[in-house]
Amino acid sequence: MLSRLLSIIVILTLMGCNTNNPEQESIIFKIEQHRKKTDRNFKIGKSSPLLPEDKKEFTGLNYFPIDLNLRFEGPIVKYDSMIVDTIIATGGDRRAAAKFGYFKFDYKGKEYRLQVYKMLQAAPGFDKHLFLGFSDETRGKETYGGGRYINLSENDGNFYVVDFNMAYNPYCVYNPGYSCAIPSTENHLPFAVTAGEKNFKEH
Repeated sequence: MLSRLLSIIVILTLMGCNTNNPEQESIIFKIEQHRKKTDRNFKIGKSSPLLPEDKKEFTGLNYFPIDLNLRFEGPIVKYDSMIVDTIIATGGDRRAAAKFGYFKFDYKGKEYRLQVYKMLQAAPGFDKHLFLGFSDETRGKETYGGGRYINLSENDGNFYVVDFNMAYNPYCVYNPGYSCAIPSTENHLPFAVTAGEKNFKEH
């Protein structure tokens, strides 16, 4: 009787391990497709930031394995009034911005907040763009020391997906001709965000 019960438990455990989640599979597929598109644009795209010598041998960016535990959904808590700030770039230039609000999420039992900015002099076509730059405990080691970005776009529903699997390097990682916004020290996460793009090469 006991052996039969143990057999049932093993079968149920195996069934649970093999259960497919269509929603998660769809998210993973979209991330993989996005990475393929990014790699292709870096290799042959006219706007590729790669230097000519790097483009010749380029086979793809370095990525962490996809981890959906580092994907969060929710609203941005907006500030009641505009908080004007300045974002400093790697080239030394200063960019006028406003604190749009903060994105709050829970990870491994702790709450974190990331400040989200809106550039006050956005380029044409980027009026809805929100700037979310961050750094974490992988910076300067597995990832670029200056931090990484996640793209967000302002929307009427105030629903956002902060997916660290989509975190990417600024263009100055690939080409010193670019000046890139430096994430605020407020947006340093005290844990290793092992998702998204890794560093390109030793600098």
